[in-house]
Amino acid sequence: MPQPSPRLTLEQVIAGYVQDCESGKSVDPEHLLQRYPYLLPDLRDFFEGNAQFIEAAQAAREELDAASSLALPANQSIVETLAHGHQTVPPRRSSSSLALNPPKIFGDYAIVEEIDRGGMGVVYKATHVHLGRTVALKLIRSGELASDEEIQRFRSEAEAAAALTHPGIVPIFEVGQLHDLVFYTMAYIDGQSLSDIVEEGGLDPQEAMKILYKLCAAVAHAHRNGVYHRDLKPANVLLDRSGQPIIIDFGLAKNANRDHALTMTGQILGTPAYMSPEQATGKVVIGPTSDVYSLGAILYYLCAGQAPFSGPTPFDILLQVLDRDPPVLSKLNRRVSRELDYICQKALAKDPQARYQTADELATDLQTVLRGEPLDCPRTRFIERIESWWRREPILFSHVCGIGGTTMIVAVSHWLRNDNSPVFPYRMGLLFVWLLASFVLQRWVMRARYRDTACLSWAAVDVVLYTILVAFADPPRSMLLIGYPMMMVASSLFYRKRFVGFMTTLCIVGFLVLAIFMPQEDFRRFDFCAIFLCGLGVICLTLLAMIRRMRGMSSYFEEH
Repeated sequence: MPQPSPRLTLEQVIAGYVQDCESGKSVDPEHLLQRYPYLLPDLRDFFEGNAQFIEAAQAAREELDAASSLALPANQSIVETLAHGHQTVPPRRSSSSLALNPPKIFGDYAIVEEIDRGGMGVVYKATHVHLGRTVALKLIRSGELASDEEIQRFRSEAEAAAALTHPGIVPIFEVGQLHDLVFYTMAYIDGQSLSDIVEEGGLDPQEAMKILYKLCAAVAHAHRNGVYHRDLKPANVLLDRSGQPIIIDFGLAKNANRDHALTMTGQILGTPAYMSPEQATGKVVIGPTSDVYSLGAILYYLCAGQAPFSGPTPFDILLQVLDRDPPVLSKLNRRVSRELDYICQKALAKDPQARYQTADELATDLQTVLRGEPLDCPRTRFIERIESWWRREPILFSHVCGIGGTTMIVAVSHWLRNDNSPVFPYRMGLLFVWLLASFVLQRWVMRARYRDTACLSWAAVDVVLYTILVAFADPPRSMLLIGYPMMMVASSLFYRKRFVGFMTTLCIVGFLVLAIFMPQEDFRRFDFCAIFLCGLGVICLTLLAMIRRMRGMSSYFEEH
């Protein structure tokens, strides 16, 4: 007596059907429908959809052949095809909608979902119809409206990655053109970007060093082949299941022997928070040390949970890249050792000559620390440490100098005059509290997410304590009012209208409090008050006009 067919699930039946088709067996769908009647509706839907899929794929292949796409010959490599650069480009249509909303079937690929959008292109997860291989399909973002320069830069991206064979660099499979769109496919990496990993909870410094050590090997390989990435950042590095970091975006890569016409002097390319100072100035000559700087910025991000520099606009960040030093890493993460602090500071040096000259040198020091071996960290001179402190924490540095100088003057004056004033201890106590509060608020400012709140709080503390000190000062006090406009000018260093407006309001309130509660002083007079308040208003308007001009330059940068 024949045994009944086993009661399989729909997924098992479909998997068996696909396996038989791939092995070359002839399978009649009607036979499966009769064999598994309990799955009849779902199986029939599957076979109908599969037939439509095959028909659409065949039509797309015919269209691809008719359009003379740039599919690679069997005996020609990707790099050779890209190097020719003289293929005929079909006329472009008047819309770029295909790049942003491509058909479900694109040539030999079935698009599954959108993965990411960048400055150059849109990346989709796709499946090769015949090979059954999952790939990442990248289309030029401007679509059919792409200029010749954009197409050439897009091709240069594929060429740069295709010329490199390394476990830490995404492999390129195919480059072509279809529906007037230039595209290329690369390996689909099943993993998270470094930025996603840090946002979910951060990394231990040891793990961060291991990741960067492997990343250095990939970057060093690219440099040996004359390719400079110029846009290394956590979002462009994926960590696969084995823990291998893989660089996935070469959109701004530069070949040392080519691409000279694609970059002009003054053209700023890259991501401000991770670009080197020489990139921020728009210099054409970019070498290995520029990528080394970006590697140092990535290491800083992995350990601190924030980029070395941050701000409301790219322009604000560029100003910091050119003029500031980032906060000491160990102050943001106590688990960071002195050796790792030194490695980060050297990789992020403003002067390219003071950095690691190659990614291999950076990897060597990382390996030394990972092994637990001592690293030679030369001591910097006192003047260099002061200069670094000034670039790293200019607000705190200014407060220490100002408050420290004032404290010294008050103490020396008290001693020379042999003054027994009962308010002297209060003055010294207020100065000490002000200095201590400055150090506490600086720790708050270093945290990017709290920076605006910390700066506004610092402004309030400064005005309140300064107003109290003026009230405790010996007459005549009118000369001390110069502190209010000085604090307003200092607030403009953030290039934020809100900060200047907030500080101006606080200074006006502080002055009015003195004028109301100290009637014996000259600044109680109406004419004196009016002139002083008008002066504060003029200073405020001047600062706002300057900031508006700077913001105009910022908008120009963002558009270009």
